[in-house]
Parts: sequence; C-alpha cells; structure tokens
Amino acid sequence: MGSFLTRAAATTAVAALALSATVVAELPAAAATTGCATAFGSYPSLKQGSTGAHAKALECLLSKAGYAVTVNASISAADARQIGAFRASVGLRRLPVAGHRAWSALLSRGSTPTLHSGARGADVKRLQVSIRSAGYSVSIGGVYDTATVRAVKTVQKAEHLAQTGTATAALWKHLQSGQVSAPAKKAVTKTVVKKATTSTTKGARALAFAKRQLGEPYRYGSAGPSSWDCSGLTMKAWKAAGVSLPHQTRSQFSRGKKISKSNLRKGDLVFFYSGISHVAIYAGNGNVIHASRPGKPVAYIKMKYMPFKGARRY
Repeated sequence: MGSFLTRAAATTAVAALALSATVVAELPAAAATTGCATAFGSYPSLKQGSTGAHAKALECLLSKAGYAVTVNASISAADARQIGAFRASVGLRRLPVAGHRAWSALLSRGSTPTLHSGARGADVKRLQVSIRSAGYSVSIGGVYDTATVRAVKTVQKAEHLAQTGTATAALWKHLQSGQVSAPAKKAVTKTVVKKATTSTTKGARALAFAKRQLGEPYRYGSAGPSSWDCSGLTMKAWKAAGVSLPHQTRSQFSRGKKISKSNLRKGDLVFFYSGISHVAIYAGNGNVIHASRPGKPVAYIKMKYMPFKGARRY
C-alpha cells in the first residue's frame, strides 16, 4: 500500500508540473511587458544616472525579463550592469547602455507570430513599439494599418529581408536579437536652414520639447520636470523656444498671433472646448500632443476628437 501511495503522489506531482508548464505556455505574447508603460515618441539611450519615465520603462522591461533591477525611474550602477547582461544574452556587446538595439530587443520579447495588414491586438502593438524604438516612424495603436505595413517594409529593406510588409519570424528574430539598425538621418542642407523663419524654428523647438515628455504622467498644476498639466506643458515647451508664457490656458490664448485651423504649423498652440479650457501643441497631420487628465500620460491625439476653439503662434 505504501508503494502504491508513493507512486500515486509522484504521478500527481508530474501532472501538476505539466499543468503548470501548460499555463505558462498559454500566457499572452505581450505578458513580458504587461504593466510597463512603453509607448513613447522616441527611445533615448539610457545609462547609469538616467531618470524619468523612460528609465522606469526600461527597468520594468528588464524586471519582466528576469533581471534583478529596482523599478524606481532611476538607473543605478547595478541596473546598468543588468543592461549589459541583457545585451550579452541577445548577442550584443556587454555595455552598460541601452540604445535603440537594446530597446527593440527588450520590447519585442515573446512569440514570433506572422502578422498581416488588418491584424489587431497586443502582438501588433508589441511590433509597433519595437519598430519605433529602433528609430522608425510608426503609430502605436495595436492596429496593423497601412502605415505599419510601410514601416515594416522599410525595416525589411534596411535589413535585406523580403519587402512583403508582413511581420515574419525573420523580422521578429532581427528585432529580438537587436540587429535592426537605426535609419540613416537625412542631411539638412544649409540652404534649408537659412530659409527657415524665426517662428518656424521656435515652433520646432517647442514641439521637440513636448515630444520629449511623451509618456510622462498628468498632474494638475504641474509644469515639470516629470509631470504636467495642459498649460504647464505648453508653457515649458515654448520656454524651451525662448518665449515666456503664463501657466494658464486662457492667458496663453490671449497672447500670440491668431492662426486659422487651415494654417497650423508644428509648434502652434491649439485651444479646445468652450471657455478655452484646454490647450495642446500642434504636431502635424491633424495631431496634437497634450497632457489631458489624471491617469492619462502626455500623448498624441487627433484634433478632430476635441472641439477646436482657436490657435496661436508666438
């Protein structure tokens, strides 16, 4: 009887282990990044001493990947060593710096499903953030739209893969091993720079500042450096361009040059809702960047989703 009970207990243990393995295998592909805020406009290189939302996202991703880091939005010397360990694990040089290759390798971790135009879901979003982190332009919405197809083809061309626009195992492998190279930057000629007007240059600087805050949390009355309300973000964006504005939406509306919706340029401030109660910064193609409300980070949004009340250029 004792022998029978021993065999039964062993069988039960084996079955339990098998069930556990099955449960792990059925975790969604994006489980490795669940709980990590990873959607940003850009993904800067991070090293010891780096702080902020990007640092917290990187720490979160490393933690999910099984590396011993402290998720506190501040890269320590120990965290930097773990960055090097992760890089080495995917075939990159063991450096204590997370550049675009480390970002894309971390963000693309998981399964390698074939994805086509029209696909939706967590795997699509995982692909999109991975491609953006490598330096390519693509929206992060979880929908495999025509823009995503174009971005995938661009990456495939750069990596000498078949330019199908379909995410294949080969493309995933390049991302997960940090092989995808950043696109070459287009040279800006001196002639173009000379022709740029002062207002255009200021608007570009203001927009560049706002882009660097993407993913930062909203906090009422805050004007940085790591949380924002709507007018605090636009005030500091234009301060970066050398223009002083008050920390109040209607006061910002009362200044500057009135601009029609059809003549908007990047960097212009756009105002919404009755009573002029919300402000954002124009980012082109009908999009603005704004700090909207508690629980929502600084993000892009289509202007059409909010009632336009006017725009100003400074």
